[in-house]
Amino acid sequence: MEFTVLFLATAIVMLVAWRGPRPLALGLFAAVLIACVATYLHHATDSLKLSF
Repeated sequence: MEFTVLFLATAIVMLVAWRGPRPLALGLFAAVLIACVATYLHHATDSLKLSF
């Protein structure tokens, strides 16, 4: 679910960058980038339950 939200947020940032003011686009890009890094770190620290 969070990946869908990140994808939609990225699409919104691209639309704002295309039509909106530059400072708003840069601010939204920074917010989405921080959210992507936080999501990555959340999933990168999960331990894998492997059974061999």
